[in-house]
Amino acid sequence: MPINCDGKITLENLRVTTGASKTTSFRFVQQRYGDGYTARRQDGINPVIEVWDVSTPPMSVCDAEAFEQDLIKNSTGFFSWCAPNQSEATNWILDPISWDWSFDSTDFASLSFTLRRWYGS
Repeated sequence: MPINCDGKITLENLRVTTGASKTTSFRFVQQRYGDGYTARRQDGINPVIEVWDVSTPPMSVCDAEAFEQDLIKNSTGFFSWCAPNQSEATNWILDPISWDWSFDSTDFASLSFTLRRWYGS
């Protein structure tokens, strides 16, 4: 079941299906010592890694091709997106920079890809 699927989908107004899933992990450095003691600390100033696996709602093949051109144009860049259940937009990148097509019929397709929260500029 698509969420809010009115209008053409672009990176500026990205909407995803309800099957989207989020994975959160924490980056840390760990050191083990000979006496069995282990020390751990966070790695960097932004150690929380957020990753979303998302799919677009079904759209016409022409709209899917236009959305794919948005993805290609963005390539290694980042874009602003408000993830599900979040109140404000944050920056995201495609990681890896790849996507899959799913054809719901001969006239409709969905694209799926992975987004990772981006803290850079």
